[in-house]
Order: sequence, then structure tokens, then C-alpha cells
Amino acid sequence: MSNMGVATKEQLTYIDNTVYSPKSAPLVARSLFSSINVGQDSVAYRYRVRSGNAMAQAYVNRATDIPVVDEGFKEYETPITQSALACSYSWLELARAQAANVDLLSDQAQLVARGMAEREDRIIFNGLDTGSDSTSIIGLTNTHTDITGFQQIDMAQNGKTLDDYAADTEDGPLAMRNFFQDAVGRITHLVGYASAQPVLLLPQAQIDLLNRPINKYNPQITVLSLIQPWFSSIQAVPELEGQYWHARNASIADRQKNMGIICLTDPDICAIPDAMLLTRLQQEYHDGVTKIPYVERHGGLAVRYPSAFVQLLNINNATK
Repeated sequence: MSNMGVATKEQLTYIDNTVYSPKSAPLVARSLFSSINVGQDSVAYRYRVRSGNAMAQAYVNRATDIPVVDEGFKEYETPITQSALACSYSWLELARAQAANVDLLSDQAQLVARGMAEREDRIIFNGLDTGSDSTSIIGLTNTHTDITGFQQIDMAQNGKTLDDYAADTEDGPLAMRNFFQDAVGRITHLVGYASAQPVLLLPQAQIDLLNRPINKYNPQITVLSLIQPWFSSIQAVPELEGQYWHARNASIADRQKNMGIICLTDPDICAIPDAMLLTRLQQEYHDGVTKIPYVERHGGLAVRYPSAFVQLLNINNATK
């Protein structure tokens, strides 16, 4: 005889109808850099940078050696890469989602957009190595200055990192502030950019260090508040963590070395070559499963004035 006075576990279980989604890392490339339409069928984006020399000199009557201006162009090229990702669901999966009040199509479309944007961020910051120069894309974390033309400041040459400055509660905050002042000078000392306010990009761990008070007597003043007027924005970029930008075969210590970047983002300095924005292709149906493919084509980030990018190297202490 069953005991009618005892409730089952199922009866005592509260079912939450809300579907929760985990937080994801911020994507910043599209918010930082402008884009340029290069044509849907393009396989590369080629651009020219003007160079010129105009040196006047003293002139005397009837002189014949009057100097002339010298103007030239240098061509650069970045290949276009293609990304693809698809939504996929069966009729039964769609029916079950509808029964649970879940918009399966909308959720999968958002995942597609997220996945495409993540690959885009990875390529813009960390590049695309295909093993061929004609299809590889140079990223902003590439440290070969003979290839990129970027400026660099290596904190290892000073013997102290941002971590070391943060640990020194007496003189560290001021030293950290002075370091960023010198780094900004690499941009503002460029001809024509004396009043420029660049962007500061750092991993979140280093931004946290900037948020500490300069001393116990002025807890309301942080290093971040001191350097903020020099920058148009200060943003966290996960791709600048060593685990993402270092080569896969790098040592464990190297994979823990983070990087910072100070740069200008004006459209004439750099832009994302867009051959095809995220585009939905014709859906496919086979054996009860619907697939909706999406494609996107772009060329990473074309940097026309590489001196406007300053890489900050060895900014943290890496454990062995």
C-alpha cells in the first residue's frame, strides 16, 4: 500500500524557467578600429603610403643646382581571410526548444556572431599564421619590428615591471605614472601628433594594478586617475595576455608574459579591410537537419602608419 502522505523529489523540485548564459570576454576590435569596404571578391587589400623629402637651401643669383622635392610611394598588402560558421538544428530540437520557451534560432545566431567576432579579434591582435606569406596576416602583437614597423618599450631593460612598481607602495606608483608618461611621449613626439590622445590597451590584470591608490594618505587618487587625461580611452583586451599572443611552442614563462599597446586609431592610420560583412547564406536541409551557414571576409587590421603603435613588453612578472 503506497504512502500518500510522502511527497516525491520531483514534486519538491522547483523548476526555474529562466535560461542562464555565462559571461563572455569583451570583444574590442570593432569598437576601436574603423573599417573600409574593399569589395566582396577581393583576395587582398593593397594600399600605398606616401613618402617625401623637401629640403630647401640657400640660393644665389644664377645658381644652377637648385634642389628639387623628392616624392614616392611604398606599397603594402594584407590578404583577405574568410571565416565560416553555421547554425544547425533538427526538427525535434526546434520543437523541444519551443516547448521550453527558448528561441533556438535567435540563440544560435547570436553564437555565430560571437564566434565570428572572436576569430576577428584573434586575427587583428594576434595575427593569422598559415605558413605562407601570401595568406598570413600580421597581428598587433607581432614583435618583429623589422616586419611591422611598430615601436617598442621593453620594461625588462629597466629591470622592473608593473608588478614590481605595484609592490613598491612608497615610490612605485609615481614610477608607474612616469613610465606611462614616457610611453605616451612615443606618440605625441611624432610629427603632427603633439596633442594626440592615444588608446591604452592592457590585460585586465594590469588595469587592476593601475586602480590601486598611490599611497595610504590619498586613497582617492590612483595611478589610473593620474594617467587617464593622456588617453582617449583605457580598455582591457584579453588577447594581450601571454597565453594568447605567444607562439604555441613558447616556454611556459613566455606564455605568461603579457603585453600592452598604446596606439592611435584614426581611420587614416589604420582600418579593417572588409570584403564581406557577416552574411547569411542559403540554408540547407538534409536528413531532418537544417543548417544555416554564415560567412565573413576581412583582412585583419591594415596599419598605414606603424609608428603610431607602441608595444609595451614584459609588463608583468612571469613565473617559471
